[in-house]
Amino acid sequence: MKRKKKNNSTSLKRRFSLVGFTAVTLCIAVLSVIQFYLMDEIFALAAKVSLIDAAKEISDTDFESPDFLPVISDFETSRGIYIEVYDNAGKLIYTTEGNDYIYDPGNNPSNLKSRNMKVLSHSPRDDGSYFELREEVFATAQYIVYGTSFGDSSSLQIFYPVDTITQNAETASVTLFALSIFALALYYIATYYLGVSFTRPIITINSTAKKIADLDFSQSCPRFRITELDELSKSINTLSSSLESALNDLKNENRQLTRDIQKERALEKRRREFVANASHELKTPISIIQGYAEGMKYGIGCDSTDEFCDIIIDEAGKMNSLVVKLLEFLHIGSGEYPISIQEFYLDELLNSHLDSLENIFREKGITVLRSIDSNLHASGDPTLLRIVFNNYISNAVSHCDAEKIIRVEIEQDDIRYRVSVFNSGEHIAEQDIDSIWQSFYRADKSHSRTEGRFGLGLSIVSSIQELLGESYSVKNIDGGVEFGFTVRKAK
Repeated sequence: MKRKKKNNSTSLKRRFSLVGFTAVTLCIAVLSVIQFYLMDEIFALAAKVSLIDAAKEISDTDFESPDFLPVISDFETSRGIYIEVYDNAGKLIYTTEGNDYIYDPGNNPSNLKSRNMKVLSHSPRDDGSYFELREEVFATAQYIVYGTSFGDSSSLQIFYPVDTITQNAETASVTLFALSIFALALYYIATYYLGVSFTRPIITINSTAKKIADLDFSQSCPRFRITELDELSKSINTLSSSLESALNDLKNENRQLTRDIQKERALEKRRREFVANASHELKTPISIIQGYAEGMKYGIGCDSTDEFCDIIIDEAGKMNSLVVKLLEFLHIGSGEYPISIQEFYLDELLNSHLDSLENIFREKGITVLRSIDSNLHASGDPTLLRIVFNNYISNAVSHCDAEKIIRVEIEQDDIRYRVSVFNSGEHIAEQDIDSIWQSFYRADKSHSRTEGRFGLGLSIVSSIQELLGESYSVKNIDGGVEFGFTVRKAK
C-alpha cells in the first residue's frame, strides 16, 4: 500500500516568527558566550586603556604645581583608581590611601609606604611601560597596575581594582542579558505583527483565487499599501474579470450553439415531415392521373373519355397548384426571400383584394363585412402581406358556415395595425389550435382534398410573419373563428 505523501509546507507567518526567533536566539547565545567567557577580558582591556589615558593626562600635569593634587583627586575619585609616584631613586613620594592625600612638598615624605603586594604577572610594553597583576599580601584583593615614566626621572604607578572590573562585567552581563531577553520578546512581537500584516493580504488574495478556481467571480481583491501586494491584487482582479468575461462569452456561445443545434434538429425534422407529406400529397393526383390515362389507353369506359380527360385535367391542376404552393413555402421558409420594405396604404391593399373576390363570395353566398378606416399608412412588404391576407381569406371561405359571414376589421395602437379576419362557423378543436400552423396539417380532413386545400396556407402565413418580425394569431370567438396578423405603421 502506498504511503500518503506528507505535506511539509508551513505558513508564511510561522516562517517569519521562526526565522526571527532563531536569529534573535542565536544573537543571545553569542552574547551569552561573550558575557560568560569574554566579558571580564573586555572590561580588563577597557580598564587598561583607561589607565593609559589617565597616565597621559597625569603626565601632562606639573607634579610641583599646586594644581597637581586637585587633578589627582579628580582622577582617583571619578575613575576609582589608586596612584603612586616614585622619584628617580625609587623613593615613594606620593600615594593614595583611602582618598587622603598625605604628600606635601614642604614636608618630608619619608613616612610614605607603598602597598605590600606580590606580583602575579608582568607584561612589558614597547614604550617602556608595563602592566602587572598584583595581589595584596594580607588580603585577596587584586589590582591591575600600569607603570610608566613620569616627568624627567620619576615613575608613575596606577592601580585599578580587579573587583571593580569583575563587578562592572557582571553588571554589564546581567544588563545585556536582560536587554537581550527584552529584545527577543520585542522582536518576536514585532515579527508576529509584521507576519500578520504581510500574510493577511496573502490570505485574502488566496481566498479570492480559490473562488476564481471554483468559477465564482463575486469577490475581488482589495487595495493594499504594500506595492507588490497591491500589484498582485490588481493582477488577480484583472484575471478574474477576463475569465468571467471569457466564461460568459463561452456560455453565450454554448447557449447559441445549443439553440442552433435544436433549431437545426427541428428543421431537419420538419424537412423529413415535409418531404413525407409532400410525397403523400403528390402521390394521390399522380395515381388518379395514371389510372384514368391507363383506362383511356385500354379502352375502359370509352363512352366517358371526356369525363376522364376532365378528371385528369382537374387532378393535374390540383397537382400544379400544390407544386406552386410547395415552391412558395420553401422559398419563404428558407429565410432567403428578398424582402422589399416600403410604405403603402393598408386599406387600399385589403379592399382591392376583397373586391377581386366578389364573384367567389357571391357564388358561395358569403356576406363580407368590412370595418377598414381610410388612409392607413403602413410599412412592410406589400407582396408578402397580400399573400398573408389571401391565405386568411381563402381559409375563411373554405370554413365559412352557419350565417355565412366574413368580417374584416382593423385595430391600431401607436406602433402597429392589427388585421383580423373572422368567419362564422364551427370552432377549431382545442387540440388543433397549436397545430394548424404546421405544413400539411388540416383540421378538417374530410373536405380538404375536394376543395384543393393542402394545409400549406397557414404555414406560409407563419413563415412570412416571422420573416417580417410580426405576429400572427387565431382564437375561437362567439359564432366562429378569428385569425389575425400585425403590420407596422409607417414612421
